[in-house]
Amino acid sequence: MNTRQRLLRIQDLTLAKYLQLMTDVEVDLYVELLNSFVESFPDIEFELKAAMEARDIDSVTRQLTNLRETLIGIYAEALAEECWVRLNSFDRERPEKIEAFVIFFLSMLTALSIDIQMAFLIEDKSEEMAANSFEGETTNSNKSILAVDDDTFFLDTFKAALQDIPYKIIGVTSATGALDVLKVHSPDLFALDIEMPGMDGIQLAKEIRAKGFSAPIVFITGNATKEYVSKCMDADAADFIIKPLNPRYAAGRINRLLR
Repeated sequence: MNTRQRLLRIQDLTLAKYLQLMTDVEVDLYVELLNSFVESFPDIEFELKAAMEARDIDSVTRQLTNLRETLIGIYAEALAEECWVRLNSFDRERPEKIEAFVIFFLSMLTALSIDIQMAFLIEDKSEEMAANSFEGETTNSNKSILAVDDDTFFLDTFKAALQDIPYKIIGVTSATGALDVLKVHSPDLFALDIEMPGMDGIQLAKEIRAKGFSAPIVFITGNATKEYVSKCMDADAADFIIKPLNPRYAAGRINRLLR
């Protein structure tokens, strides 16, 4: 898969019309721009959260305005427009509503940063995953997801997010509980929180593979640093679900892997 094809896999970028006009040199420069966004995002996230915690709305506004320019530059046009619309309403909104937007927007940018990294790290396993997911199955209603998170509220939220799609969801709160489930059940997809006491999600993923289970693994995280994402990819991540949970985003990712 060449660079242009990989770039087109990043769903929050409006690229098709621009890639047609880019030379190979311009594509390489654009990839450097994306990498710069990925590298700088953890600092952007930290500074925005700090400004929001201090209720410094002027600083939040300045940072989001600069971020919008960055998003325009990397052709994340829908996200840039969302940012612009909300910025224009800040003077009429209470700090709590602005904070809710900042948290939501940062989760979308976390997803974008991870998607950019995945486009260049992940091998094309779509055919293999499709074959595995349909093996021995006749309908989506027969498919099951093992969700592992030590936060029971998140598990409830995750189940609610997927309530309109026909998958059985088995929720457990520890890696030990997940391994017990695997003694009697073979899920079609694993959704694993990373930060858990005892065995974490990355270690659990390696255990799952060591036991011979080949279903896609989706990691649940709010961390988009390159080191973190690389560790997940080394543990055979097929995709990510971002905390705090966006129900439509989560359902779309799950459906893509189990369709």
